[in-house]
Amino acid sequence: MIDRIMETLQGMLSDPSLSVRVSASAAMDRLRARKSHTAYLERLRVGTLEERVRIVFAAEEIGGREGLSILLAALSDGEAEVRGAAVRALESSPTPQVLKALVEQLTRENGVVLGNLLEALGKSSRKELAPILERYLDHPDFEVRGKAIVAYARVAEGEGWKHVLRYSGAESETVRAAAARALGEWSADR
Repeated sequence: MIDRIMETLQGMLSDPSLSVRVSASAAMDRLRARKSHTAYLERLRVGTLEERVRIVFAAEEIGGREGLSILLAALSDGEAEVRGAAVRALESSPTPQVLKALVEQLTRENGVVLGNLLEALGKSSRKELAPILERYLDHPDFEVRGKAIVAYARVAEGEGWKHVLRYSGAESETVRAAAARALGEWSADR
């Protein structure tokens, strides 16, 4: 089937419409990249920092199972920059598999990557993540705490909003600003 698809796309490269030619070219690039999945995984293991970050961005473009497996593999990279980029790329695919991997990563991270993880989990709007996010509401790092407050607000229901309200008078300006942003997430539906 892949040969037939590639042949069809090859023919579409001569379509009179520019948008069709551009779309066909992009589709061919994605399919070629998917076929190079194992090469990407190997490069992720041995490449320079810059190459590994580029692979994360390429994996996001590749999409599908192949792109997802590359992004999940990037979560175990030794460099925070690669892991942080992988989290950002994964936040747009809040599947159960991805959410499980992100939750498992929480205890291994700190700083910016931990903040990225909390944001990604909050953006999923999955109510069952509230107890997990709640654990980070009093994190000692004010930036992480701020991300946790906004993430928690996106999944909070009913009485959970009391947790968000209590940060409006926090000593840290960063935390108060996060509380203000979080309060903007309130909806009568929840």
